[in-house]
Amino acid sequence: MPRFNVQHPVTKQWRCFSTVVDNYVTDWMDEERYQKWREYEYGRHAGPIREANLMSYEKAEEKIALRKKWDEEVTE
Repeated sequence: MPRFNVQHPVTKQWRCFSTVVDNYVTDWMDEERYQKWREYEYGRHAGPIREANLMSYEKAEEKIALRKKWDEEVTE
């Protein structure tokens, strides 16, 4: 499942975004808590956040908006 790490531009917190559902799959977390979540989710070899898949906050929000629009069109 393609997942990306997204950092909020203002709060600097992190969240995991999945392209399978075009939405976030975690809540916002501070960097330490998010890294611990990643280590739990992916194992001790998860590596540093900034060395893994990254996506900008703007791109994630754009994908969410497009998915919502598509969902609305399909259900009409």
